[in-house]
Amino acid sequence: MSSLSREVIRRAFAALLASELEGEGKPAAAVYNYQPGDFGGASPVVTVSGGPIFREKNSLGACWTTTPVLNVHVFVLYTDGATWNEADAEDALDTIEARIADVVMANKSNPGVWKNINYADPTQPDAVVIGGDEYRREIIALEFEVIENG
Repeated sequence: MSSLSREVIRRAFAALLASELEGEGKPAAAVYNYQPGDFGGASPVVTVSGGPIFREKNSLGACWTTTPVLNVHVFVLYTDGATWNEADAEDALDTIEARIADVVMANKSNPGVWKNINYADPTQPDAVVIGGDEYRREIIALEFEVIENG
């Protein structure tokens, strides 16, 4: 028996986010299922990366109740000094967080991948400098429950 890799959940959830957030008329320029080192000037950007994982032996046999946490990071350029300003950044951050909440609510379970999904903690908005540019960032920790069959 092989234990479930967090990769399966990370890729599946990032694909759901990409379909909701990325593309014509949608709020994000890019969604990544990993943490890239450079955004190539894109903004807003959403990344999904692995967080802590908890495994507990299930009393029903040789299987785990696995609870991985994925960290969703939303990065929005703070200002470009011309057409995009601080208010735009704050509005974009709020819009994207709400859309992520909608994806979580619409996909509470994903048969064969996860049994349940919830926010693990309150979100953590802050600011960060990447490549010399300041971004507003919000970290959204999501907890997934998976029952692995033995």
